[in-house]
Amino acid sequence: MFKGVTFDYSGASVLITGGTSGIGLACAQAYKAAGAHVSVTGRGSDPAAYDADLAPFDYYSLDVNDRAALIALAESLESLDILVNNAGGSQGNEWEPDSFDRSLGINVGSAFHLSNACKDLLAASEFPGGASVIGIASMTSYFGFEWTPGYGVAKAGLVQLVKTLGMSWGRLGIRANAVAAGLTRSNLTAPVIDDMPDMVDETLRRQGLKRTGIPEDIAAAVLFLTSPAAAWITGQTLPVDGGFTTGMN
Repeated sequence: MFKGVTFDYSGASVLITGGTSGIGLACAQAYKAAGAHVSVTGRGSDPAAYDADLAPFDYYSLDVNDRAALIALAESLESLDILVNNAGGSQGNEWEPDSFDRSLGINVGSAFHLSNACKDLLAASEFPGGASVIGIASMTSYFGFEWTPGYGVAKAGLVQLVKTLGMSWGRLGIRANAVAAGLTRSNLTAPVIDDMPDMVDETLRRQGLKRTGIPEDIAAAVLFLTSPAAAWITGQTLPVDGGFTTGMN
């Protein structure tokens, strides 16, 4: 899937929340191509609700803001080597209290609750380099953005969460890391990329690599971080952003 790079995930069991489109789908396809058994979650009642071909994956209908449903999903799994907490997104006008609270629940609360529920499964993993928990963070983990006060706080919290999990669960053979995605095409960002050229231009001026990201850019970093090549990396967040975090306007 990635030109010049191959991964071997034969026999690995992978769960990706929000794996029906965008970054989550790209991760699911990459893991599957590398030999893994892949499960994805989505809000639809069944895979037919989506345009993407989800036939290669096990599908679970899931509201990630439902703590009981997260725990039930974890309890239904027989094994797990890699958990990718990808589901998330901004929740309307996050200056409204209910939207703010919902954004925190979806973007960081769900990652904590599902990871915690999957802890024993991950600890039992024999995957080379250790089991992994991955979070999908954002540039709003580092920079304030007035449109998304809840999403930004949650994504900053996700960075701290992987630090805590990495420090706490290493003794169990579980690594925890995150990828902080720059402006990458997804259902969430497509309206910005397609309809707000001034904002895109402002972003690209700060970047070293003058293009927006594609989901495969993020998936490649995710697969690296969960591979044996990253066996001594935990508690870290890797910006994959075309150099946005290193530049100045």
